[in-house]
Amino acid sequence: MMILATVLILMPVIVKSTTNGSGTACIPLVRVPRNTVFLAPVTSELKINCSITLHGCHRNPRVSWCKIYGHNCNPLNYSDNIRTEWKNLTEHEGMAFLVFSDISMEDTGLYRCKEGDMSISHAMNVTVTSVADLNTQLNNWYFLYISSGILGLVFIVIIVSFLYAIRHQGRKSTRKHMANKNQCMETQKGLPPALCLNSDVLTSVLYRA
Repeated sequence: MMILATVLILMPVIVKSTTNGSGTACIPLVRVPRNTVFLAPVTSELKINCSITLHGCHRNPRVSWCKIYGHNCNPLNYSDNIRTEWKNLTEHEGMAFLVFSDISMEDTGLYRCKEGDMSISHAMNVTVTSVADLNTQLNNWYFLYISSGILGLVFIVIIVSFLYAIRHQGRKSTRKHMANKNQCMETQKGLPPALCLNSDVLTSVLYRA
């Protein structure tokens, strides 16, 4: 009887521990798209992130970050220049951030975020560029932009010139036709007006006459 009473007293505690702990009902999910790349110039601030969903978990997220060296992902040593942040999106979903406040060339590499001991993200590629490299990239984009604009302008000029030539040729033919008609009307006043529309007909009529 004493044993039964003890079990009944401890049962709520056991159930509560299973619900709030990291038992089978708690399923953390870490989401990072494959081939994610972050590009930043040296000495700037960079934030990389991963989405965390805690299905059935009644606890705070346990997020950690590591950097890949060979086949290992070594935990990061946080400092004033490298820190973590968390933002709640819903009751069981949030966004974890790794913040480089003054990023350097040594921070280039592959990073992962983890939730607990089992859930881990795809690798995120952090690439740090020098100011010279960044200026080169900007110049390349500027040159490509200018070149595309020039090619587009040349194409437009060619199309406009072609349409103008067609229109001008049509007006020239019309003016020539009207001039021939007026000349015919002046010189051959005795003929029907319809015969002046075609010089070949007019020649045939004059020859037969």
